[in-house]
Amino acid sequence: MRQVIFQNFRLLFTEEIDSTNQWMLNRIKAGESISNLVLCADYQTSGKGLGENHWHSEKGKNLLFSLGLDAGFIAASAQFLITQIIALAVVDELSALTREKDFRIKWPNDIFFQEKKLGGVLISNTIRNGQLDESVIGIGLNVNQMTFPDWIPRPVSLRQIVDREFDLQEILKGILRRFSHRVDQAKSMEGLGIINNEYHQKLFRIGEWHLYDINKKIAELRIIGIGEYGMLVMETREGKTIHCDYKTVRFLFDDELC
Repeated sequence: MRQVIFQNFRLLFTEEIDSTNQWMLNRIKAGESISNLVLCADYQTSGKGLGENHWHSEKGKNLLFSLGLDAGFIAASAQFLITQIIALAVVDELSALTREKDFRIKWPNDIFFQEKKLGGVLISNTIRNGQLDESVIGIGLNVNQMTFPDWIPRPVSLRQIVDREFDLQEILKGILRRFSHRVDQAKSMEGLGIINNEYHQKLFRIGEWHLYDINKKIAELRIIGIGEYGMLVMETREGKTIHCDYKTVRFLFDDELC
């Protein structure tokens, strides 16, 4: 593996690996610290998404990395904060790179441009004495890939959005800079308020009426925010509030409703 030191991060680069997240988790099991360690791969043979989903990526075209965080300052009950921090870091960097304003955070773990999926986040935490210990944050971002398999729903890449090729390592460094800033913010009450407000501003479909699949039933709802433990808070036309986890709600799109 090639190693680069960037600010307070140790970056490792490899051509191919089964899963960057699993590699980091193996380091934890071996008793090693992964704080500020980053593993970036050109290709993953077993890249994972949320649940049973798999992440497809053309070799060398996209940004695939896992980041280690010493998360001891976060209570286990507040672990969704890590998702907020990394999602904002990614969206902020992409917006600055492209000068596009339509990047959004689709709850719980996707990065969207308009109605299309640009990337995803997968987080694995270890807990000690009721506090988070170390967190592995996996990121997959479609950057320079121009074509995708038909089975992937609504994919998009940065290159498709702005019609130019990007330097993957520069995007990685930009995200890490913004991530460090957000971690520092999260250590104060004022900063937590800023993170929460900006996360809601960037939340996909917030305040808009759309159709959703709730426990296998179609309903028209609107997102009104994120509640305790990172649950999605939605509202019916009748004013009833619903709290959903990712297993009970599915976002529906126009191409599914035709």
